[in-house]
Amino acid sequence: MSFDLTSMIYTAEQVRTGEQQAAAACDVSMAQLMQRAAQACLGAIQAKQPAPANLLIVCGPGNNGGDGWVLARLAQHAGYKVQVAAVQPSSELAVLAAQAWRDQGGLVLELESLSAEHFQGIDIVIDAMLGNGLNRNLTAPFVDAVELINRYGRHCWILSVDVPTGLDSDTGVAKPTAVQADCTVTMIALKVGLVTGEAADYCGDIVLADLGISKAFFRTPATLRVIQSNLVSEHLQRRRKSSHKGDYGHVLIVGGGVGMSGAAVLAGRAALRCGAGKVSIACHRDSQLAIASAQPELMVHAVANDLTELLEVATTVVIGPGLGQTPWARVLVEQVAKWPGTVVWDADALNSLAKAPLSKPDKHDWLFTPHPAEAARLLRCATQDVTANRLQALTQICQNFHAYALLKGAGTLVKSPYQQDAWVCRRGSPALAVGGSGDVLSGVVGALLAQNVSQPVAQQIPLEQVLAMAAWLHAVAGENAAQHGERGTLPSDLMAELRALVNPHQLLTTGA
Repeated sequence: MSFDLTSMIYTAEQVRTGEQQAAAACDVSMAQLMQRAAQACLGAIQAKQPAPANLLIVCGPGNNGGDGWVLARLAQHAGYKVQVAAVQPSSELAVLAAQAWRDQGGLVLELESLSAEHFQGIDIVIDAMLGNGLNRNLTAPFVDAVELINRYGRHCWILSVDVPTGLDSDTGVAKPTAVQADCTVTMIALKVGLVTGEAADYCGDIVLADLGISKAFFRTPATLRVIQSNLVSEHLQRRRKSSHKGDYGHVLIVGGGVGMSGAAVLAGRAALRCGAGKVSIACHRDSQLAIASAQPELMVHAVANDLTELLEVATTVVIGPGLGQTPWARVLVEQVAKWPGTVVWDADALNSLAKAPLSKPDKHDWLFTPHPAEAARLLRCATQDVTANRLQALTQICQNFHAYALLKGAGTLVKSPYQQDAWVCRRGSPALAVGGSGDVLSGVVGALLAQNVSQPVAQQIPLEQVLAMAAWLHAVAGENAAQHGERGTLPSDLMAELRALVNPHQLLTTGA
């Protein structure tokens, strides 16, 4: 039986408990695991810079520090020049590993004495201070060591063992700072805090070392699953030659309030580029001409206060892009909330629900696509509370509103209100950090939903998978659009990239 080790993500507690059980099942001692972890780190170092090179290994008190002590011995045997800065080891394995380093003549600098001068001439810094399971703010001497590594180690290559010191391995939040690693060699399994939130600023390249016990460990159900390209290629097959526009759904986008026609245009274009058969825009009368002029394929309707006729012909509804928070917008929100179909709630539609919640009718499907500030409004908390634990916030939104939800940001998360696990998107680009990107995403979601709903029931996929596909398409389109520069990439630049990505069979045929 084979495992895709990088597709499953676990919490700190799951790894801590599971590694012991898996090691026992594989008849591997914890000391052997430590040896294998150190060997994995040495392999990463050798791939970066062969010996001889100058290494500074910074060790903490527990088994993460123990990995560092063992690595010091292995690296010296491999021809590297090694310096160790450490606190007093406390775990049994760390004590034994530290003694083995001293027994072979290795010198140790007290971590409290670490200073700028110790980084002179160093090629590689290894952070083995605090690994999996940190859930409180750093204190001295670790916070001082982290700041020194980030300040004076910037000209070195920095490797973190398991998790960058200071990064919460369950939330991806720095406590309050963390080592800015160029590479993180993480053990046994990927952790939630390595793939979402601020993690992208600290982890660098992530290397997974399963330490030879994966077959036993991966019997544990994962907390997150990684969204991968095969989800798109499996479900966006070549279209039948006899197909027509009615086969691919009718997306109704409700938005485009006064002065915000652009948001509706972006959502509409994205829906068209992702394959919706028809796309209508219900907008304020002052925006109708601008939207109609921007994209002739859009069917643009000025609405005062009645969506009845448009809702009757819609396959799915996207409400929010450029909607605003006026009385006109609220009337439309209330109408859509009663519609017996699948609704994507975004932007000001979410803000409207946050201000004055509406009950979701039974058996209706709602999908939310908030960014952290919108999520905070829905949960009536501060944005910092959402970013402090993105997965927890997402789960609470799903429960509170009985809705599927996609929480935007680095490491976009997707969850169903009916499943325990969630999805995470590990793709994306800072190029998406610009107004209008979310409008594009809502259009992508609407198009995929319309096409999914238009399929025979037996061929439809779960709605959380539709959201996962949309997150991946949007993220990768952002990456591709930014190839000539992240700054200045516009949401409208994603349209051609989306068109290519939703035709994976043609990409393969052309060799792209």
